Amino acid sequence: MEHGRSSIGDLEFPLTRSELVRRIGSPLQRRRFRRTRATAVLSTVVALVAAVVGGVFGWPHLVCGTGLQQIEGECVGVNDGSYSFEADLAWLTSRIHDMNTEVEELAASRDGVEAFRIVMMTSFSLDGSADLSEEQIVRAVEGTYVALMRQNGFAETGSGVEVVAEGSRIFQLYLANEGSVQQGTDAVVDDLASMVDDDIPLSVVIGQSSTTTETEEVARELSELRIPMVAGSSTSTTINNVHSPGLIRAAPDNEDFAAALRDHLDRRVESGQEPARGLLLADENGADTFSLDLADQFRRYLDPYLVQNSLTFQGSAGSENTAVYFDHIANEICANPGTDAVFFAGRFSDLGTFLRSLELRGCRAESGVPITVYSIELGLLPDMIRSYSGTECEPADDDSAGEHYRLVQASAFDPSWLEEGAWSPEGFDDYEAAVTTTVRGETESTSVPEDFYSGYSLIYYDAATIAARATLLGFEASDESTLAASVRNHLFRVTREPTGSGHLDYLEELEGRGAGRHIPILSSDCSVDADPFRTPDVPYDELYPDLAD
Repeated sequence: MEHGRSSIGDLEFPLTRSELVRRIGSPLQRRRFRRTRATAVLSTVVALVAAVVGGVFGWPHLVCGTGLQQIEGECVGVNDGSYSFEADLAWLTSRIHDMNTEVEELAASRDGVEAFRIVMMTSFSLDGSADLSEEQIVRAVEGTYVALMRQNGFAETGSGVEVVAEGSRIFQLYLANEGSVQQGTDAVVDDLASMVDDDIPLSVVIGQSSTTTETEEVARELSELRIPMVAGSSTSTTINNVHSPGLIRAAPDNEDFAAALRDHLDRRVESGQEPARGLLLADENGADTFSLDLADQFRRYLDPYLVQNSLTFQGSAGSENTAVYFDHIANEICANPGTDAVFFAGRFSDLGTFLRSLELRGCRAESGVPITVYSIELGLLPDMIRSYSGTECEPADDDSAGEHYRLVQASAFDPSWLEEGAWSPEGFDDYEAAVTTTVRGETESTSVPEDFYSGYSLIYYDAATIAARATLLGFEASDESTLAASVRNHLFRVTREPTGSGHLDYLEELEGRGAGRHIPILSSDCSVDADPFRTPDVPYDELYPDLAD
């Protein structure tokens, strides 16, 4: 008998096929079996490796939906509204998805109908980890959506079928989530670059929301890709058409706000009041371009009212709103009774913490009046809102924070504009009616005056209106290989554009900022400045020759 083989009588039953081949099979049979087994093992290993690799690289896309991927626990990228990002946004993103679907169907089925895509880029994190609040994010999306519904002619009917005719120009709105700490910006930029040649082409990006070093980098990258931007709530002057050609802004920038406060303080002195004497309290967070730039603008414009010493703190921007403590700063301010004002160059979330520290300390200026804190925000700051009831400004009670400090802010929105018969910028009433009409019927939607107070609905409504106008001008010219590049060439043809904030002009010498926007000065004790500052159509150096270079 051949060595290594057993007789049948030596075998124990039942036998497996592998044991039978090993014990009594021929060498050829054994070799074939070993090859078959090795192939099976190799196939299994390959399948397992593929599953692992697919899980690592494919899973982030599978859990998020069309056009999105998961990075650091959040779904980032560009989406058509079919994914809501947050449950509290589902009612609004579903409406956006319906609008986008209808625009696509109309463009495909009706002769001469041209469709364009506008993308809104921001953080869609409503859990408090972003630099914007849930209220600000929701209202920003709402304002953008309403503006494009109006542009499409859908707002009055809720449907475009009856109103869109041959030769119409209609818009889709896509949402780009950059993540709560902007971790998804690279993915978003890649997605945007791929959209310029789509059947419905990308024309303009609205964004971003928070001004950081990352925001500046994204603006430069989109500029290099020849994709135009309308800056939304990014107010740093470092984001401009010089550093990033192809960018204009909807909101006032930090220079506008600083100039408005300078105008307000100058007029107080001209009326015979004592000039304010205040120190600068500045955020020195190196990643927070907004605060660093605001401090620079305050130093430049408010120099006549600044005392020599200034104080600094490390703000929370970009750190998921880590708590900042101001107790030692409040003590230092209170130790100098000759200081009657503080000019706060930081974010609204840190301002709230500072005001609480100042309130607990309860100090006053040498004259015995509360210390005045000057700041800026697009809408009413949280500590300002409680001074207003509906659209009526009510002085603070003796027991409230108004006894410990007075808050004065430059804003892009005044709650008095909501009052029936009161003065408001041209176009504001149409904006208010469009918002309340288009999104009515949802408990989360704008329904009471306080829902307008953040100012984000107004600013993003304006941004979308400007973006749509620029798109039409670029399409009309069609002087580049892509619509986006053509739009980029014609941003400064947007002049006297009717928005919710009045007629805005864009002039190249203003580096992308809008002229004609009103900046009211609001106060927590209801002494509202009745004559709001209006952004000029000339460079500020021509108005303030004393400004330092």
